[in-house]
Amino acid sequence: MICERSSYSLKMQMEAEDATLQTKPNEEKEKGHAEEVKPAKDKKEKKQKKENKDKCKEKKEQVGQITDTAKLRAKLEKIDAKIDDLKAKKQEIVARLLQLEGTATNVEAAVPPASG
Repeated sequence: MICERSSYSLKMQMEAEDATLQTKPNEEKEKGHAEEVKPAKDKKEKKQKKENKDKCKEKKEQVGQITDTAKLRAKLEKIDAKIDDLKAKKQEIVARLLQLEGTATNVEAAVPPASG
């Protein structure tokens, strides 16, 4: 009876080992496959970034080639509008920062120093 149980447990242990050995190569294949896919994606992203840079350069070059004053004035007004918006945002941020710093200093002044 003891021999049957030990042989049964030995058999179960061997089957478990076989099962783990069979799954490991599959996992390695999946990992290897995932590594192969990543470089292709990186190449695609790099290509898109390069194309975007090229487009920006083309736009900058076009500004230098524009001879129509109306188009140039329109571009200038558009840039001025963006600058004004950014200045307004900056003022809001500075005001909020000063407000928070002011309340922080008021809180520190309200708490009496601990005497020790």
